[in-house]
Amino acid sequence: MICTENIENLIPKSVMDFGHFHIVILDVEGRVLKSNKSFEKISPSPLGKEFWKSLSLETAEEFCYSFELMLSSPKIRRHLLLEHPGWDENRFSQIWWEFSVITTPEMDISAVIGIGIGVHLLEQEMPWTNLVDVLGFGKISLDRNFRIIDWDDRIENWFGENVQEWKKKALTQTKDFGEETVIFEGLHAVLDNPKPFCFLLKNKGENKSDFAALLASGNNGYQFFLVPKENSKSKSQEAKVFSDRDINLIKGPMFVLNHEGILVQQNLEAKKFGADCLGRANTIGYHLNFSAAPEKFLKFFSAIDSAKKGISSQFEQSIFISKDEIRFWEVSIRPVQNFKGEMKGIIIHLLETTSYKKQIFELYQENDKLKEMAIQPSHILRGPLSSMLGILELIDPKDLSEENKKLFGYLKPLAMEMDDKIREYAKTISSWK
Repeated sequence: MICTENIENLIPKSVMDFGHFHIVILDVEGRVLKSNKSFEKISPSPLGKEFWKSLSLETAEEFCYSFELMLSSPKIRRHLLLEHPGWDENRFSQIWWEFSVITTPEMDISAVIGIGIGVHLLEQEMPWTNLVDVLGFGKISLDRNFRIIDWDDRIENWFGENVQEWKKKALTQTKDFGEETVIFEGLHAVLDNPKPFCFLLKNKGENKSDFAALLASGNNGYQFFLVPKENSKSKSQEAKVFSDRDINLIKGPMFVLNHEGILVQQNLEAKKFGADCLGRANTIGYHLNFSAAPEKFLKFFSAIDSAKKGISSQFEQSIFISKDEIRFWEVSIRPVQNFKGEMKGIIIHLLETTSYKKQIFELYQENDKLKEMAIQPSHILRGPLSSMLGILELIDPKDLSEENKKLFGYLKPLAMEMDDKIREYAKTISSWK
């Protein structure tokens, strides 16, 4: 539990008093420890009350689910579109919230901080271009005729292979957006009004995410921003490949995807892998999230696509945790079929090899030192031996007695033999890998 005297230091007073944002600090039970005046306008006297009680029943369940995920993986940062009661029970204010966990140096959870902004401010008062990164949107760029020009990595991660069909098509001509009447409403809205249009995009497909959307006019066309609406415990009800007990007995992170690439199971080590290496644990019911650095996980995406076609893959993946730390993983991605040969799912299994890599690196260092130590004697010995051979060449046997001539005849061949042995030894050491 966080000390009350330290609460004031978590967010500067200037930010707490900023009228556009709703700010709350929650304890590990989800009760409000601190809030600003803006939040108190939508939830009077909130101190000590559970935050979820200030929400609609539908979004309260969504918040509680996300709150549990944050407590189990403190590095998770959640973006949620939540509904707060308005002036009467039939009206709700939609607010975008970003929640993050505050921990002590010992990694004990101190508090959860939430910063929210009303959707109406996005449409009317606030400059939306400055809020895109904060709220975790993915972006699709459109021309003046609402044809799709390009999209970012987050969009491609969320929609998978479907994005390849979008190029140069009008937004209303795509399978993902063409049947949604709210899209047509949004297009008409931004044509008639330069202000951004916010709406909820309901996705009717099985295992598909709902999206909160923002459509706005840009310099050379329009920008279509999306972010998944994380609402689903129901998405995790798909048939499991492993029992929860069995999957948690498997050593190393294990992810199980369905035939569409949606995450349906993961063990505890997989959640920890997500929190430690990807910046957040992945959520059941959605595609694996590599949005922190998707370009570094191209092997993952390629192997998952191959697994959908029945092809297994194995490769090594390195991940930079920080500028001073790199970790290595042996990754196996393979399809799973039922007894009829039908695709049942995709298994992603990782085994960390960092310690082995470190040991191998240390062995290479030791081998280099041993090689250097082994080569040095040949250089040390060959110097004096070369001098000895030179001196032997200068000695005239005629000046020696008969006995010494006999000994001299032994000395030179032995020195030559020793020189050959040293050269052979040095050559052998030099070829040692």
